Amino acid sequence: MKRILVTLALSALAVAPGALAQQGGNPWANQFSPGQAREAVREGKTVPLSKIFQQLKREYGGYQLGAELYSRDDGTTFYEIDWMTEDGRKAHFTVDAQSGSVMNRRGG
Repeated sequence: MKRILVTLALSALAVAPGALAQQGGNPWANQFSPGQAREAVREGKTVPLSKIFQQLKREYGGYQLGAELYSRDDGTTFYEIDWMTEDGRKAHFTVDAQSGSVMNRRGG
């Protein structure tokens, strides 16, 4: 039961920033819906998050806290990923969704 409650709470937290982005909180990018994100992976337009998570786990240890897929007006796509390192530090990554390469890292 605790696991379900934690999952629901984390889902609610993950949705809140996305809602802000769609309402103008992030004027330079548009958030993908879960269905759009799955379709982009299926069509080969983006790297699956599971591969990116494996890469981050190899390099930093730890686990994913949240992840969102965005697109810019020029058509480029990127993931915003919140990560907890093995030693308990929080990091934020911006990852190119087409190549899987880390473009920016803050914290951690």
